Amino acid sequence: MDQLKRCLFGFKMIYLMYLLLAFNAFVNGMSWMNLAAYGITAGGGILCIWIFLRWKRYKKAVGIVLLELFALSYAVSAVTHISYAGIAENAKGFIWLVLPSIVLYASAFDMSGEEMHKELTSLASLYIVYCTAADAISLSMLAWGWKYDYTDPAGTIHSIGYRWGRLWGIYDDPNHGATISAIAVLLLIYLFGKTRKLWQKILLVICGIIQYAYIALSDSRTGMLCLVTGLVLYTILQIVRDRRTAGKRILILTVTAAVIFAGDVALKAAYAPVDAMMRKREAQNISSSVNNGRKQKLKQDYSNGRMELWGSGLEIMESSPVIGVGYRNMSGYAQQHFPDSYMVKNAARIRYDSMHNLEMDVLVSQGIAGMIIFLALLIHMLWKIIRRASVLQNADDHFIAVMLSAALALGVASTFLSFIFYVNAPQSFCFWLFLGYGMHALTKEKEAPNL
Repeated sequence: MDQLKRCLFGFKMIYLMYLLLAFNAFVNGMSWMNLAAYGITAGGGILCIWIFLRWKRYKKAVGIVLLELFALSYAVSAVTHISYAGIAENAKGFIWLVLPSIVLYASAFDMSGEEMHKELTSLASLYIVYCTAADAISLSMLAWGWKYDYTDPAGTIHSIGYRWGRLWGIYDDPNHGATISAIAVLLLIYLFGKTRKLWQKILLVICGIIQYAYIALSDSRTGMLCLVTGLVLYTILQIVRDRRTAGKRILILTVTAAVIFAGDVALKAAYAPVDAMMRKREAQNISSSVNNGRKQKLKQDYSNGRMELWGSGLEIMESSPVIGVGYRNMSGYAQQHFPDSYMVKNAARIRYDSMHNLEMDVLVSQGIAGMIIFLALLIHMLWKIIRRASVLQNADDHFIAVMLSAALALGVASTFLSFIFYVNAPQSFCFWLFLGYGMHALTKEKEAPNL
């Protein structure tokens, strides 16, 4: 492993840990996290320059030209409307668009199969250890009461614990917490397939149960969608590899899906008496009415306000259809041009800065031009997967199936939660990492055996 690869590996470990802590309500308000953000940005920028200087090693990255055009499209949109959020904010949006696609995605195409396996094992172990601890702590918060408010050193109030009929835990948002946990479950599948020791398999199953319990009690439809989609796609890719196993794998998937949904119902039913006690104790608390209001709203609007938000996005897009307004500018743009839209004025008094939908984020941020490039990139990637999936190598089929199914599952989940582009989040990190590993392993030439 050369010096650049060692630096990339070290950076990925630090970057992943930083992102996980950035979604920890007890940590993300600390002053040292701001310093860490500057360090990550500087380190990532240096690595990007280093990679550019050795661009011939990464030119085989699938879709790299389309990614470059997409970044250029974003730059045009951001600069054209830079007055709404300023230089700093638009620069951040550009950095978090470009850095993951270079440092995490493109860098994979200069790695051997063995290097990818070793790196993923280390990153997966770090991710799972953290998520298991975080979710275990979150589950313990069920005994704390209806809600728990924590004020960080900067004076920001974080609403955590069990609130509004959902387990937020240590996360600032249960949807993010649930999708982060769903990724952990998919990584557990990868490690489970690698290990041969029984005690290690048992330990991995226990970790999986903890992640699953958090996803179920978070009541996050996005998290559950991510998990189930990942399992379905993993099964499909394995069947494509060996159709003789179709019956067995479909049976396993059916049983797993039944356990997942039955467990979801059982966990909530088991906690119902405690939940009822909390409702009675907090009958006069606003959180009770919010909880009832949320459940009632879901009956009336299953999208939970997303349709109205997307309608606001279409209004913005119609006013700047070709190049959009830039991701970091959309909130300021809406306040100035559409002050009565749902994005600015809504019953929950939320000032939205994203569309909670990847496709709408792209359309609003980069207009029709950005959407055309995005669709071309998506079609190109899917076509590569379809063409090459039937020739998976025996040594890598499990690895490729987990990586691509996890990346595609995150892509599906991004339909209801903003990440992948523009946002610095663990889900974005994992999407680009998995996509890079999977696409490189799928398209690379078969390696010669060691002699």
